[in-house]
Order: sequence, then structure tokens, then C-alpha cells
Amino acid sequence: MYVTTLAGPAAEPLGLAEAKDYLRIAYGGEDALVTGLIAAARSRIEELARVAMISRTLRVTMDRWPQRTSEARVFPLPVRPAMELVAVRVFDRYAEPETVTDRFVMSAGRAARVVWVNDRFPWPAARANGIEIDYVAGFGEAPENVAAGLKLAVKRL
Repeated sequence: MYVTTLAGPAAEPLGLAEAKDYLRIAYGGEDALVTGLIAAARSRIEELARVAMISRTLRVTMDRWPQRTSEARVFPLPVRPAMELVAVRVFDRYAEPETVTDRFVMSAGRAARVVWVNDRFPWPAARANGIEIDYVAGFGEAPENVAAGLKLAVKRL
């Protein structure tokens, strides 16, 4: 399973001024460095915690559905919290996509998952990268939507 970012976050969870205050930097000579450190810290924390602090569009690519997905009717999404299901596609043996989004709904929030609700279960015929799920994950568009604990983690890292 691979997770790629299709549309990145529009902002960082921590502003430059807030980070400089925390680090006790009063001049502008280190602005580029601090901005890079904010992005790197956010990225590392998101990777470790499997969260998206600021909303972005992600794509999950898999060869096949995990075991028991068709029986349980549920696929847990790897990055949370989820906000919106964009598309679900399965590929045939010629790598032609079939969009099957209407067969699923998203159970949004921190326990994010895609739930199969109707029609036949969509099995891919492609040998590799047979399934794509696009969705929006994140706490919101603005830094104010990010939990204080996550912001503190960015500051500390």
C-alpha cells in the first residue's frame, strides 16, 4: 500500500512568527531556516502519527484489497482524520480504470474508513496497483483547526 499526496496542504500548522517566538528568535535572518524546520517537523509528526494536520488530498494505491475486506465491508484509511471521499477506482488487466465510488461511503473522522454499501464488490484484475482511493484528510484548512498538542509537537521537534 502506498499513500501519495495529490494536493498538498495550503498552510503549515504553525506560523513563522509563532515558531520564532517559541525559539526566541527576534530577527529575520533565520526565517527561511525556521520555515523549513516547521515543514520538516510537520512532515515527520504526520508520518509517525499517521495524521494530516492541514487538509490535503491523498491517494491510497494497493495491488488488491486486504484480506477480509469484502466480508467486513470496511477498509480503514491509513491517514486520518478523513473528511471526504473523492474517488474509488479499480483497474482491469489492461490498466483501464473503472470508477466505483458510488459503491462506497466514507465513515469520516478519526476512525476513518471506506464502507462498501451496494452492488457487487469491485475486485481489480490488474496484477499491480489495481486499486486507487482518493480522499481528503486533515483537521481543516487553517492552522486554528490543528490540535494544540500537535502544534506543540511541531514546536518541540
